[in-house]
Amino acid sequence: MPKKTKVKDLMIRLEDYPHIPYWFTLRQAMAIVREVAIKFEGVFEPRAVLVFDEKYQLMGILTLRDIIKGLEPRFLKETSLVKQDVSLTVLLGDLFGPGMKQESQKPVSEVMSPIKITIEADSSIAKAIFLMIKENVGMMPVLQDNKVVGIIRLSELFTEISGMVLGD
Repeated sequence: MPKKTKVKDLMIRLEDYPHIPYWFTLRQAMAIVREVAIKFEGVFEPRAVLVFDEKYQLMGILTLRDIIKGLEPRFLKETSLVKQDVSLTVLLGDLFGPGMKQESQKPVSEVMSPIKITIEADSSIAKAIFLMIKENVGMMPVLQDNKVVGIIRLSELFTEISGMVLGD
């Protein structure tokens, strides 16, 4: 088996990775994640969604954590008491109660994370690993000619280097 040394050899192609426009709601984003998880079951599990503007420029990344955090009712975020004692959320009502459906109508642009770092498709996997560890990210958008062509994740890099280390 030929050794995969370039990011483009290990990346998940953009057409296979969930990506949405910034005006989509959290609810729509959740539906897309679920759809992709079913479609690619056993191949990869999406842990984030790429967010684009109308010119197909990358704006941000929406992680599962961002989605769940975005569903949290606003009153819990704004209450200083809750910050002091999280158990008070139980007294204030269920964390994800009736307000959750309402919060799911928020646009993803309100809760997405900025892109910390990108990598070129022809870069070495060593560079990808170095950048991910340096920036403390689990995935990076992959660019070719200044366009997003895919995503590289730490899990694919780990599989590749564990094969090298273990001699598979």
